[in-house]
Amino acid sequence: MQFDTVRCSRFNRLAVKSVKRDRDMRRDCHAGAVWLLLMALTVAGCTTGPTAKVHHSLQRDAAARPLEQVVLLPVDVDVYEMSAGGVKEQVPEWSRSAEDNIRAAMLVSKDPRGKCCVTREVDTSALTAEEREIIKEHLALFNLVANNAMWATLPANSAWHFKAEHFDYTLGNQLRFLKTKYGIDAGLVIVGEDVVSSAGRKATAVVGAVFGVMVPLGHSVLLGGLVDFDTGDLLWLNYKVASGDTDLRDPASCLALARELMQGYPGLRPVGDGSPAGK
Repeated sequence: MQFDTVRCSRFNRLAVKSVKRDRDMRRDCHAGAVWLLLMALTVAGCTTGPTAKVHHSLQRDAAARPLEQVVLLPVDVDVYEMSAGGVKEQVPEWSRSAEDNIRAAMLVSKDPRGKCCVTREVDTSALTAEEREIIKEHLALFNLVANNAMWATLPANSAWHFKAEHFDYTLGNQLRFLKTKYGIDAGLVIVGEDVVSSAGRKATAVVGAVFGVMVPLGHSVLLGGLVDFDTGDLLWLNYKVASGDTDLRDPASCLALARELMQGYPGLRPVGDGSPAGK
């Protein structure tokens, strides 16, 4: 499979222009999340190594980038119910519950050095309509760039593995206004998808197993990234995919997956260590 970075860049620009016309950001974000899920499952079958990627500047020097002020950007998680026939239908109430659980899991206290922290969210209600739109556009762009970055790590794409070793992906600096306006260094982006099997789907899986037919059940996927507002660089990127009993509607289950996601996060102790978040 050949992959042209110039074409990829053009694709990203065209995709963002399409997003601007459409304005339906949730659909575009989760189209990327579904693609990531399929790719991640492929990777999971080939390797058990760490999935987190860190910007090359932080690989050389953990204190190279300013991370003293990190905030949580709007969380976007969609939860679906999958019917016996495999049809997925989004459940808004479940989605809101999962997003609340993610926010609670991610708003953590300072690291042992007392410097890096994720203790608050970006208050979008205090932003202008144009600023809110810029954030939405960059959440969609994040999915495109993150998917490209993870694609380059697939075993079959060995020619592109140097991109993981010299990780230097960027979203551009249009989010710099957040640093200028609030003195914030970087933003944590969390998007995801949760598919919950209905009772009928579970029953179908049991019957299928009797006849030797595997019926896929639900799954949960989280994708997280840390964006430097000054440069747009992705300082850290990771994803986690789970199946079985994982349910993002459940706070404990959500926290467990969030802990796995935050492994390898630069400059911050593991999420959910029991310390209260700052205000």
